[in-house]
Amino acid sequence: MYDSPDSTDDDPSESTECTVERPAIPAQALASALGATLGPNGLDKMLIDREGTVVVTNTGATVLESLDVDDPVARIVRDAVLAHAHRTGDGTTTTALVLGELLSEAERLADQGLHPNVIIDGYAVALAAARDALRELATPVETSERETLRRIASTAITGKWDATATARFATLTVDALRSVDFDTSRLTMHAYPGATLADSEQIGGILVDTELSSTEIEARQTDGYRTRTDPTLAFVDGEIGLPETDGSETVTVQDAGELQSVQEYEQQLRDDLRRAVVDLDVDVLVCRRSIDDGIRTGLEKAGVLPVERTRRDEFAAIARAAGATSVLSATELTHEALGTAEAVRHRPVGDRNAVVFSGLPFEDHVSLVLRGGTQHVADETERIVEDCIAAVQHAAHDGGVVPGGGAGMASIARTVADRADRGGRRTALAVDAFADAVTVVPRTLARNAGLDPIDAMAALRNRHHEGDSAVGVDRSGTLCDMREAGVVEPVTVPMRCLETAFETASLLLGIDERLAATSGTDPDAVSHGGHDHANHAHGSDNSGTSGYPWALSH
Repeated sequence: MYDSPDSTDDDPSESTECTVERPAIPAQALASALGATLGPNGLDKMLIDREGTVVVTNTGATVLESLDVDDPVARIVRDAVLAHAHRTGDGTTTTALVLGELLSEAERLADQGLHPNVIIDGYAVALAAARDALRELATPVETSERETLRRIASTAITGKWDATATARFATLTVDALRSVDFDTSRLTMHAYPGATLADSEQIGGILVDTELSSTEIEARQTDGYRTRTDPTLAFVDGEIGLPETDGSETVTVQDAGELQSVQEYEQQLRDDLRRAVVDLDVDVLVCRRSIDDGIRTGLEKAGVLPVERTRRDEFAAIARAAGATSVLSATELTHEALGTAEAVRHRPVGDRNAVVFSGLPFEDHVSLVLRGGTQHVADETERIVEDCIAAVQHAAHDGGVVPGGGAGMASIARTVADRADRGGRRTALAVDAFADAVTVVPRTLARNAGLDPIDAMAALRNRHHEGDSAVGVDRSGTLCDMREAGVVEPVTVPMRCLETAFETASLLLGIDERLAATSGTDPDAVSHGGHDHANHAHGSDNSGTSGYPWALSH
């Protein structure tokens, strides 16, 4: 079935290189590469690109983004799983595992003579049953339930750090989201090396990284210049300087007197722009583009703090929160266009400089400053906190959580298997296969915890058959009630994992042949209609019409 000329016997899970080269069963190869990272006992992957850059992570989306995938089916699988990651923010590894199992089960059913359309219909019936099971299993959660939200955050990051760091970052994340009413557009994150995880902090306001945003700020060494209390803010969405001339315009001077006149004229223009700001008693001038050196020096002498080359999204957010209206030129500034804040402070963070706008009256903002001993650790900390934020936000918006530790998938498997008994005989085979496929999550958790997955699944099925629908695999490998253990996840995450896995599996199962597309019109190729039965789906040496790896019928 998967006799591909480009197949390899190498186990992708054993490789530390960022490459998957035409695996015989692409989805299973990707799932195998991610499976060891699942759960609190998951291990990290070391990703090495062609330039030798090293990234250590156990975040599924990061691993997939780093992979160099050649096989077209593997690319479809990877892109589908990454699309899920970007939309949901969590459950990437679960999606890849379930998708790999669905396709593996489909291969087995096809070998038994089941048509792909029947398999897809059965999977659709099973997905509907899975949705019902998740809704029945879910319990509501309110945004005011801080402890429940903290448990959700802890579940999303358990296994990434020790218990102390996990509790700290879960609390940090939940408090930050609650401070901005779960509106992530008002939450910014920055990761810096050179300190411990415990040095991570929440800052009230908008922190602008002067290096990342190309912002420039000339700060003298006096604290009074570095900090502005109750400042008046002006925002110019353009360049502050002398008017530009086109290349055809030239200025010709005949003597020193004329040169002095030109210089005096330019200085007059600079003085007019400076006065347009100073006369309004502006304390901080935020410019989205550059400020002329002479004008900036004049502003500094007048006590104005200039912040230039600010990134567009930061510029807009600060102006909106300060209640200001941006203008295109400094000469257009008016008292009505100005904004305010409680403080604007220039502070170092690690080896970088930053500007913090705090106490913005029209919109609350929070910045998370994440620290790590090295840049790798700091970057991984940011990726983990992003997953944590996504999980908490889903719970807050969708209002429901289900037990984690594979308990949700085990409960789904039992419900879906019961639905198979009520379906048609051939469709029931696919429904039952779906039930077996979703158990890959508790099986993998058990394996990563050092258990025998067969024995663990037998015991887990017995507990669920007895009505313990919240029982799953905890960090130590024992079976326990996940709700009582505080291991819960948003119902949205497993729901979307199953939907993505089903949609992608259906897409691939509907393909019967891989054909080489030409860049131009080839009359011979067109006349054959793309159905060369000698090369169809049987691993022909002709790569142009070799069988598609997921070809299940013709």
